[in-house]
Amino acid sequence: MAYTHDMVVIGGGPGGYVSALKARNLGLRVALIERNKVGGVCLNEGCIPTKTLLADVEGVFWLHRAARDGIIAELPTVNFAAMSRRKAAVVDKMVSNLEKLLLDSGVDLIKGSASIPRPGLVVSDSGTELTTGHIVIATGSCAWVPPIPGSNLPGVITTTEILELESLPKRLVIIGAGVIGQEFAAMFAALGSQVSVLEALDRILVEVDGEIARRYGSLLAGRGIKTEVGVRVRGISREGETLRVTYTKKDREKTLDGDLVLMATGRRPSFGGLGIDRLGIALNAGAIAVDERLMTSVPGIYAIGDVLGRKMLAHVASHHGELVSEIISGRAKRVMNEVVPSCIFTVPEIAWVGLTEQEAQSAGLRYRTSSFALAASGKAQAAGQTNGLIKLIENLDTGKLIGAHFMGPHVSELVGELTLAIRAGMAAEDIVNTIHPHPTISESVHEAALGFLDGPLHAQSRVRKGAG
Repeated sequence: MAYTHDMVVIGGGPGGYVSALKARNLGLRVALIERNKVGGVCLNEGCIPTKTLLADVEGVFWLHRAARDGIIAELPTVNFAAMSRRKAAVVDKMVSNLEKLLLDSGVDLIKGSASIPRPGLVVSDSGTELTTGHIVIATGSCAWVPPIPGSNLPGVITTTEILELESLPKRLVIIGAGVIGQEFAAMFAALGSQVSVLEALDRILVEVDGEIARRYGSLLAGRGIKTEVGVRVRGISREGETLRVTYTKKDREKTLDGDLVLMATGRRPSFGGLGIDRLGIALNAGAIAVDERLMTSVPGIYAIGDVLGRKMLAHVASHHGELVSEIISGRAKRVMNEVVPSCIFTVPEIAWVGLTEQEAQSAGLRYRTSSFALAASGKAQAAGQTNGLIKLIENLDTGKLIGAHFMGPHVSELVGELTLAIRAGMAAEDIVNTIHPHPTISESVHEAALGFLDGPLHAQSRVRKGAG
């Protein structure tokens, strides 16, 4: 049969729109259906708006240091409403530019919700019918709110609502001390809110290497962020203008009061309304199951990004978007074992790739670590940001790097080097033999790698052996 399109993509987030653009580059006829704004959660409600605000918060941190050092006489007043307007302007401009890029590239952009009545057919809620040999589901994820009594009260919000605020809450309670919770805690505490964080697990940032998480956690009290781990939230109630969070810790009942309560409790795959059940697409723990070529259990229907329930990161979705378009176009690419970098945009930033030390232990690997403290970095000293660490993990049996962990200023810009190194199976010597520019934080990667060889040049050696 004659198809209207070679490929139809459902969802215009960082997976879907990248998939559509890549497919056009490969000469395919492509339609992209998006029910809200192109860019998805990342551009409109996540990555870009939060990083826009955090860029301004970094300036606030500088102001505090400048006041301590006598560079400025007193701290100026921060206009949060103006910060919010700048954030909205950045997002609006990027959405507009992305829409134009898609249209100029020849992507048929359709606004609305979509369903899949049968393989090869996609129907929008406006009645538009698209026939195609290949359907890509890229509908992303949504915030998950646990069934806590009172979680539906006014003032109990998710990350979507908190990014719409135009005034600062005096007291903010955050439930969840993972990546999302820590980014918002850093932001609002720096701007003057009284921030309290509650976490069910026994530590913050459970995805992060334990040493890095502990080091970051040691900074929180000094920034006015009260954190309690190992708690169980029992309920949320309203007491006049106050939201009261009741929780237990070691069988003792406690309460926290706030003006707003942010549910930073994670995300889950979102694909409601597509007709997944009717189509018989297999699921795995509430996520869409795919093979190594990103195809679902129904031939001709693919899925990418957050709907797979794996690492819910924009750059993973974009990588999937490129791969699936190459697969559909006939290029013999398969999804290999992914080496995925992760970043947390707190101040200082945290980034990592590969195995944590705890994961190396659990896998029974013989390994060693080499760490370099940023207190010995000239660039960190000059920037006044010395609370940081570069930590590398080496497999003793292979001599290859298997993990890299960073805490420090703008370390999200450094993790790409170690992502390539680990993916390529490089050793510490390969890092050492690569000239790093001076003065930069990236020199500290060189120093940490030297720890595995003759020892770092600008600090005492911090090499430890570990065995699973």
